Amino acid sequence: MGSYHENVTDEECGGFVYDLTNATDEHMQYWLNPLVMRISALFLHPLIAVIGILGNLAFIFIVWKVPSMRNSMNIILLNLSVADFVFLLVGAVGRFVNVIMSPVLFDVRSMGRVLGCLIVIPLTNVVSFASLLLISLISCERYLAVCRPLQHLRITTRRRTLVCVSVVWVLSLALAVFLVPSQMDLETQCLKWAKTEHYNKFPTKVGFCVARHYYWGTISECLQIFPFLISLILNVVCFTKIILVLGRRMTSFSTTVPIRENYELTKQHKDSANAATRMLFLNGIAFFVLATPFHVTNVIQFIDSISWTWSCDCTEYKVISVLLLHLNSAVNPFIYGMTNRTYRQAYYSLFSHSRFESPTSRVIEISALQKRSKEDLMQ
Repeated sequence: MGSYHENVTDEECGGFVYDLTNATDEHMQYWLNPLVMRISALFLHPLIAVIGILGNLAFIFIVWKVPSMRNSMNIILLNLSVADFVFLLVGAVGRFVNVIMSPVLFDVRSMGRVLGCLIVIPLTNVVSFASLLLISLISCERYLAVCRPLQHLRITTRRRTLVCVSVVWVLSLALAVFLVPSQMDLETQCLKWAKTEHYNKFPTKVGFCVARHYYWGTISECLQIFPFLISLILNVVCFTKIILVLGRRMTSFSTTVPIRENYELTKQHKDSANAATRMLFLNGIAFFVLATPFHVTNVIQFIDSISWTWSCDCTEYKVISVLLLHLNSAVNPFIYGMTNRTYRQAYYSLFSHSRFESPTSRVIEISALQKRSKEDLMQ
């Protein structure tokens, strides 16, 4: 970072030299970090990141430590927590460093091309795509569990779940690699500030991650918009069918007189399945509510990039939408705990060093007792 006293030349800056000595306040807003960016990067992002990182680490530790929590659904949620953890860590640290090191908007020269353009941005894209695909995988898993229970029991195994999760990560990596050309070059620009004390420590050289060719920016916007829309439609369809099926089953269950010996077993199964479905339904709603503003902003920027007559400064909207993305990655473990008793008990038992008994193990125990009672009666 240099001061305005440095002499800058066209050769050093690739021809990008901007004289801001007589720029108006309105024009300076185009170059400098807005207030909302400084507040979010220095205070809100770190706060959300600390809470979210601790919550996701706690969930990862629970699934690793409690054997009964290592079912197919929790394997997917575990990978979602890993993606959220990386997104929060890389995103919060990256924004904090950029704002601390430079007052210029989106200046990544302090990180350099390798770290700023070829590591941080692609890594963020990988975990962003992974989160989107994992949410869709959860919806499909719940659809099979509720609407096709026999098929779900037949095809859902830990090995197949691990294969599906591996495919998600490979596909996410492929999509992120495909986006690398959209921000792979570090473009250096030189700025001439007014010779006042206020601008004395402002950098004369700044750097931005830019596309190798202009059309890669448009491709990048499309590749982020369309997977989100497809995932949104898939989730709406899956959970609409799930809600309809659960409604019919609740009516059927309430109007049917259950056999006494099977009543507790049936109720345990239904309560456990309904609690898991309700939890994941709320988790999906939170994901799309908090992620939609970011993709709406992408749509606006896409229209702006192809329109010759319309333009929009979406900087502040983009900052707020990214903050909501970080909030989404932080709230998932708390949604699990607030909406599902099984997860609350797992958290409590782990940190209080007490024995944890999952509803699944309780159902198995009830079934075994009933079988033993039948054998005793037959004798």
